[in-house]
Amino acid sequence: MARRRRPHREIAFSFDSFLDVVANVVGIILKLILVAWVGGRAYKASMPTTDLAPIPVLAEPAPLPAPTDGRQPMFVQHRREIGAQQKALIGKEAERESMRTVAGQLRLDLKALSAKCQEAEKHVGSMTEDMKRKAKVIHSVGLGEKELAERAAKLVAEADALRKLPSPRKEFRYRTPISAALQTHELMFECKAGRVTLIDTEALVGIMRRDSKAQAEQLRSQWELSPTTAPVGPFRLRYTLERERSALSGPATGTPVDGAFRYTRTRWEVEPIAAERGEPADKALAAGSDFRAVIDKTDKKTTAVTLWVYPDSFVLYRQLRDYMHDRDIVVAGRPLPEGVPIASSRTGTVSRGQ
Repeated sequence: MARRRRPHREIAFSFDSFLDVVANVVGIILKLILVAWVGGRAYKASMPTTDLAPIPVLAEPAPLPAPTDGRQPMFVQHRREIGAQQKALIGKEAERESMRTVAGQLRLDLKALSAKCQEAEKHVGSMTEDMKRKAKVIHSVGLGEKELAERAAKLVAEADALRKLPSPRKEFRYRTPISAALQTHELMFECKAGRVTLIDTEALVGIMRRDSKAQAEQLRSQWELSPTTAPVGPFRLRYTLERERSALSGPATGTPVDGAFRYTRTRWEVEPIAAERGEPADKALAAGSDFRAVIDKTDKKTTAVTLWVYPDSFVLYRQLRDYMHDRDIVVAGRPLPEGVPIASSRTGTVSRGQ
């Protein structure tokens, strides 16, 4: 009889053996922690100690010297040169604008003359037509052939004479635009708001030179002054006295060192003290005017006239210039933009007359 085999059964999992393994592992870990703790308590580190040196007391640092730049005088000189070049460019631009204005006026005058010539030609043509009509009327009334021929010849002669007559025109005289620097005595006039005013620079400069000798004492404690003169007529001068800088006069930015020094007048500027001044063109060119009283007594061989002209007075300038050119007086025109004062300096430009 065959024996029946039992089916294979899996080994059942036991929590008891698992708990035993966990308990053993935890016990081993606890023993290791206790051994490390006991060893750590028994360890004592021994390190030698040394006394540190005391910290020294630091002194206050010395103040730094003021920054210096040896190129500063060069920069100042460059700035002055650039300023002088800019002023020269402004003067040349003003002269160019004046020439443009004169050229525009010439074009207008030429156009007006052309229109008058055309009107004259039209007038001659109308008279010729009128004479032809009259000849026809005479012929219609039965005049003789000989008389008609004589009258026609007379009318033709009159027409030819009319054609030969010069057309009415105004003559403009413009000198060759070649100028030269003024080297003689100079008179100055202001042309503004359609009025011309004498600037008595000789008297104003005389006052400036007299006063600057007394005012120079103030330059012992400062580098420059800007005083004004007493008025002469409707103007006065504001000028600048500048002390010359040198190695013995102290730093350029501080107070100058007291002692011997030299000074110069570097600039003057004309300041008006009266808003209503001068004479209009018709009054200035009339006999007995202030302008004629000065110009008619001027020695044309030794004296030149400078006209400072603002944009609103170019017509006045041309009238005064033509009057003086007719008397062979040298005239220099100096155009100025509106708001720019009449001034002179060591870096300025010289007037040029023609």
